[in-house]
This record gives sequence, C-alpha cells and structure tokens, in this order.
Amino acid sequence: MLQDDERAVLAYKAGRDTLVFTNKRIFIIDVQGMSGKRIAYKSVPYSSVRSFAVESAGSWDTDSEVKIWGKFYWMDGPGNKIKQDLRKGKADIIAIQAYLAEQTIGSQDGKAALPAGATAAEAGKVSNLLSFLGDNAVSTNPSEIEKQFKTSPRILQSDEKVEQAYKCGRDLCVFTSKRIVLVDRQGMSGKRIEYRTVPLRYCHAFKFNTAGSLMSEPKCKIYVSGAADVQQDLSKSSSDVWSVQKILAEKILKK
Repeated sequence: MLQDDERAVLAYKAGRDTLVFTNKRIFIIDVQGMSGKRIAYKSVPYSSVRSFAVESAGSWDTDSEVKIWGKFYWMDGPGNKIKQDLRKGKADIIAIQAYLAEQTIGSQDGKAALPAGATAAEAGKVSNLLSFLGDNAVSTNPSEIEKQFKTSPRILQSDEKVEQAYKCGRDLCVFTSKRIVLVDRQGMSGKRIEYRTVPLRYCHAFKFNTAGSLMSEPKCKIYVSGAADVQQDLSKSSSDVWSVQKILAEKILKK
C-alpha cells in the first residue's frame, strides 16, 4: 500500500485498529463490523493537516488519544477532526507530537524536531510534562518556558522561540515563533492532559475581550483555517492582552 519511496516512521495498534505515520501521510487502518472483514484504509497527507493534539491517559482512562484537524473535504466537510485512541503506556505522545510538528511545521518554517529515523524514546516523556505543569508557581517567563519545553519534555523544535506564555488556572497557553501551544489539564486528578498545536500560518483572524468589572477574565479567540478555532482565557492578574494582540498582528498581518 505504501509507495516505493515511502517508509513507516511511527506505528501503533489499539484494539483492531492501526495508526501509522509515514514520511508522507497519516495512514489509519480501521477494522469495522462484528466479523472484522470490513476495513477502511484512510490516508491523510500532512499538507491537509491544520492543527493537532495529543492527550495523555488519566487516572481512570485506559487510552491516550491523538486528534488531527484539517481540510478533509473528502470525508465529512471542512474542519473535520480525526480522533484515534492509543493504548495507555504503549505510545509516547510527546514523540508523536514532535513528528507531527516536523511534518506540518518543520519542513516549511525551520529545522525539524526529530532527525530521520529517530525513536520515540528520544523525544522525552509525558511524565516530565505532568510534573512541570503540576507546579503552581511555574514561571510564565518566555525564556524559562522555552528552556523547559526544549529539554524535559522536548516539545519545541530546536529553532523555535517562545515569545509569550501565560498560565491560567491549570492550563498553559504559549505563543512561539511558529505556533500556538495549548496545554489543557483535565479531570479531578489533572493527569489527563491535552496538548494542542496550531501553526500560526493557518491563523487568519483574531479578536480580544478585555476583562470586565466583575468576575470575567480577558479572552482571546483566534480563527483557524480548516480547524477548530482557538479560544483561550487569559489571567487577569498576569496577562497583558495588548502584548498578545501585538504578537498575533506581527505574525498574521505580515503573511
């Protein structure tokens, strides 16, 4: 099924289904029906991907997840999302996000995060990410966030710079030179985390709401071509709404 010059880089099996990341596409083998004789083979070129997220398993969840948004007109219309479960403890989600970043961001905007043939273990462990986010005193200083996210775990690419970072409650919102990174802690224990990447080149418009006089927080909404829009609360005490506006204006208006 693969082309002569195509190779599988990462592959995972969950139940009867198989998820394969090649050097050209995302390949999903979906076994259907009671007998399993009906099989859907889905191919998604990396050029169609507009955003992606990886989600770790929580205390009571048996599976982690990978989610991919894109212009999949041949499936169910624009903005369609592909979601695939992965066995808990059997998939390094940090390695998956690093390879997706290499394919959707790296080839156009900078050096790839993973060298050809790199193994999943080289990308870092999600447990380090959980430990980092669990610290309520985590700094939102861009240089500190950049240092952390380039070492343990290695989320950012080597030539990627953090320009602004905000922590609101248990969540983290990071604006880099290439993308928006949204880290969303979920559940009572906070061990289930969704980590979403939105490449800035697919962001086409944005708006801000400043904080009101009562309990409301400043909010940011970014419109993304072919993917779910980004909506993020910003901490009233530490966030400078206008600095975020300036970053997005510089990135989006200069396209």
